[in-house]
Amino acid sequence: MDQTQTLTLHYTPEKNDYIQVLRIFFLHQTGSRISLGFLVIIFVYMLYNVATSAVTVSIFEIILLLFPPVFVAYILFVQPRGIADKAMANEQLAAETTWELGEQGVDISTSFGSTHLNWEDFSRMVTTKEYYLLLIKGNQRTFRFLPRKVFTSPQEQDTFLSLVTGHLKK
Repeated sequence: MDQTQTLTLHYTPEKNDYIQVLRIFFLHQTGSRISLGFLVIIFVYMLYNVATSAVTVSIFEIILLLFPPVFVAYILFVQPRGIADKAMANEQLAAETTWELGEQGVDISTSFGSTHLNWEDFSRMVTTKEYYLLLIKGNQRTFRFLPRKVFTSPQEQDTFLSLVTGHLKK
């Protein structure tokens, strides 16, 4: 890899960006996957019990049957929208953002200030069809995201991937 490789990217986050990355982030956490699996088991068990029961279904059984899908809908749809609304109301989170990637790390800046993150600050990258999420070490609830739509060419995206993957493997 070229030791002087750098890349500068600009974008302005939109509400839908926040909604999507919050869902992605939630679904890529091990605890979330375990919780969702447990909720599926409860739902299937309660559905089976209600369907095969010869007696009248109790309110408790109805609540247990409805809890998993309502909880999942809240976590995947209601909560991300609420957080995205708050993010868009915050000028600092809705401002145009510039990422400067280089050998020393990533500088993320807006008109309100800048942050430098060393490559060692990242634990891994989550890649989806529309986003790259860089997860932060030390705080499992923190990440930075970059929409794929910010790349103006395939070469620019290749440079990004080369920089990130080259440093995250070290």
